[in-house]
Amino acid sequence: MANLKWASKLLEDMTCPICMEILQNPVTIDCGHNFCLQCINQVGKTRENLQCPLCQVPVNKNAFRPNKLLASLAENIQAMDPAEFQPEEEPRCQKHKEKIHYFCEEDGEFLCLVCRDSRDHKTHEVTLIDEAAQNYKVRIKTQLWDLWQNDKEINKEKTEGEGAIQVFRARVQLEKLKILEEFKRVRQRLEEEERFLLSRLSWLEQEGVKQIEEYVTDTEGQLTTLRELKRSLKNRLKAPSIELLEGIKDILGRSKEFKFYNPTPVPLNLEKRMSEAKARHESIIETLKKLADNLKTEGKKDKSAFLNSLNKKDRENCYLFQKNNSELPTSVPMTLDSTSADPNLTFSQGLKEASLYVVDSTLNTQAKPRQFYPFHCVRAFPGLSSGHGVWEVEIQGPPGRVGIVGVVAELPQGSQIQNSGSSCLWALRISSSGCQPIANRNFRVNLPICVRKVGVYVDYDRGDVVFYDAITNKHIYTFQTSFDRQVFPLFGLLTARSSITLSP
Repeated sequence: MANLKWASKLLEDMTCPICMEILQNPVTIDCGHNFCLQCINQVGKTRENLQCPLCQVPVNKNAFRPNKLLASLAENIQAMDPAEFQPEEEPRCQKHKEKIHYFCEEDGEFLCLVCRDSRDHKTHEVTLIDEAAQNYKVRIKTQLWDLWQNDKEINKEKTEGEGAIQVFRARVQLEKLKILEEFKRVRQRLEEEERFLLSRLSWLEQEGVKQIEEYVTDTEGQLTTLRELKRSLKNRLKAPSIELLEGIKDILGRSKEFKFYNPTPVPLNLEKRMSEAKARHESIIETLKKLADNLKTEGKKDKSAFLNSLNKKDRENCYLFQKNNSELPTSVPMTLDSTSADPNLTFSQGLKEASLYVVDSTLNTQAKPRQFYPFHCVRAFPGLSSGHGVWEVEIQGPPGRVGIVGVVAELPQGSQIQNSGSSCLWALRISSSGCQPIANRNFRVNLPICVRKVGVYVDYDRGDVVFYDAITNKHIYTFQTSFDRQVFPLFGLLTARSSITLSP
């Protein structure tokens, strides 16, 4: 008879983590884990971006690899005598030394024939061990499915929450840029006011950074608990009946009572302070155009209201933040780089707008190859090699207009994106039917989101490229990567009589 431990380990390796049965048509996915082809395909149908159910690594749906070795082993295991997976000696009752055949549902105890007929258990619900184990297997599978659904929902909420925080940070950064642009015109008289406004935004941005860390920690902690419960239940399924039933009610109770507490990604007080700050900035810009002399008085009121809205601890932290960040950051207006542009594009005098009126193929005979054919592209400067940057782009034109917006890494002279060996383009293809994230030449899942004005937020140090609807402030998509060289904003048009307008 086969060694029990070896047989149990073999059976464990040949069990699909999704259906908990012997693998059928086994396939290996990108991360190395194995599943039934039908099971992993079923999971893929429920998710836009497929992730491994075990390790959560992103998986390419078109790259499943059939595992012939596992298929052969699975056939051999199914042909084996089930007795080979059972222990050679059945356990016995410690009190009566009789073989154990029964399980008491009420007390959760294993019983021999004498125990079953005893006064202590005679009125209890008693079933054969294998029957009880089979019943609990059904309950475990149901519980596992519920936990898997919870896992999926939590990951969805986690992704949406992180996106909301990223957009919040982008909006904070965008407001900083707007303020910097306006205050340059009246720098001498507005230095004190400018320092306060930027410090407040920086403080809010810092709060956003802390919030994403707290949010991720909270959700990850709950996910860890959930996965521990899943792992424990899976181990019970693979264990002999006695080990499966030992304390089964306790673990099923804990898994059933598990509930996900979804923390608020961006607290209302932060959103309120951000909205108040934004409203104040718009008020200042309008006031500057009418009468700059009123700024000092209005600024004192705003500063007092903001500080009074903070509790003592936050107020002290804000004062300290102002003190430690007393130097104003510099701002260089972003403009389109006409020297890097496709010859079919024309530009406004301030290099904030690019238009594609007519596509003249003869112009490209004298030009270098397009870096992202068939789009007519232009970069913007300055580039980014640290810190973060944010800009918004409005795409205008006929109903069928198509354009791309994103960032591109610096490439050698004359080279094309599609021939680059490393990641160098992170963009969003925008059309009237929706959006498609693009990494190099790889188009990802279509997002049914129609957007007219898109915002791009780049955190170079974290490797985040965040896209959001600049009108509704809703998160669209985030690339997470690592930059190894300078990156530049990139814009492209495909449709004649279309244009892009860059701000700020």
